[in-house]
Amino acid sequence: YVVRSLWIDRFGIVQSAVSFMYILIVITNFGFNYSAARQISIHRNNYHRASQIAGAILLLKTALMLLSFVLMMIIAFTLPSLRSELGLIIITFGFIIGDVLFPVWLYQGYEKMYLLSRFQIVARLALFVGVLIAVKEPDDYLLYPSIYYGTQIIMALATLLMSNRLLGIGISKPTMAILKEEFILGAKPFMSSLAQVLYTQPRVFYVSLIASKLMTGTFAIADKAAGVFQLFPVWLFVISALPRLSYMYEHDREQCLRVLATYQRWTSIYALITLPIALFCAPWIIYAFSGSFNEEATMFFRVLCLETFILTVNIFLIHYFPISGQFGTFAKIYGVTCIVTLILFIVLSHFMGVFGIVLSILLSAIFVLLLTLYHRSAEVSLKN
Repeated sequence: YVVRSLWIDRFGIVQSAVSFMYILIVITNFGFNYSAARQISIHRNNYHRASQIAGAILLLKTALMLLSFVLMMIIAFTLPSLRSELGLIIITFGFIIGDVLFPVWLYQGYEKMYLLSRFQIVARLALFVGVLIAVKEPDDYLLYPSIYYGTQIIMALATLLMSNRLLGIGISKPTMAILKEEFILGAKPFMSSLAQVLYTQPRVFYVSLIASKLMTGTFAIADKAAGVFQLFPVWLFVISALPRLSYMYEHDREQCLRVLATYQRWTSIYALITLPIALFCAPWIIYAFSGSFNEEATMFFRVLCLETFILTVNIFLIHYFPISGQFGTFAKIYGVTCIVTLILFIVLSHFMGVFGIVLSILLSAIFVLLLTLYHRSAEVSLKN
């Protein structure tokens, strides 16, 4: 509906702004998206310690949010494409605010992610109704992110305020020692998060730097459509399973490895089933997303589906490293991949345009898989 109302070019502008925010969100997330849930999971039976950890994470994320806002304004005034849409950029910063306030890591740590779905359903319904009422034509492109991130912020505040009632945990003022400890723990996976996000999430923004608004919108449609096959249900399953696997690893490593192998087997089966369906139905999937049979979007979508297939097959293999606390290896894999992929973006886009970026995305997924297999095999050889 949004694509049809805003048209592909305005939709591309909005998605480019959202994509740009992913560069900033890596600052506010720091490494807490891995370390915080793990810490809460480990200390969830210690009310006092868990509440202080929660307070430390919120305080640190808020401080980093202020830093990211300053950085956003500097970049926005530097790049003409962003400066011309400064109002949109500021509104879209609501994405960062909502993410900082949304305590996914807290509910993850207590393995009660299902509680978040209740808030999310209400927020999505409010967003759906709001968009249908307010967004009618291309000139309404500022209203869409306003409604979207407005509902997200309200939902995030609700989940935060209700955490004591739903989880039985308050949020306490942390001691300086705990604040320092959580910052150091977050710093360990930060480089892996930074590297992972820099070459994956802002790719619509990268496309906008070399392509027209129409082509950016075309790529954004393909990217959104391909993302569905990984985000639902695989990634939701992963973020729900990680805290339990981290807790299990600390108490029974053999059982953790058996469960991890089972999860990986089922996600691989899911990938094998959905890939041929997605490739065959690609023209109709793009039609459902955009309202037209777009050959370029269909081609992009098919390549991105291959990337999604590889990522899904690898998803539990690579998350073994943060589960086992090996954040250094995790960072190394994504750090090397990030450097290689950004170089590929520059080189291949110069010769092949937007398709060069799409091809680079596929090659990066293959590279991550190869590095994961190498490090996993090296660890097994070392143990033997």
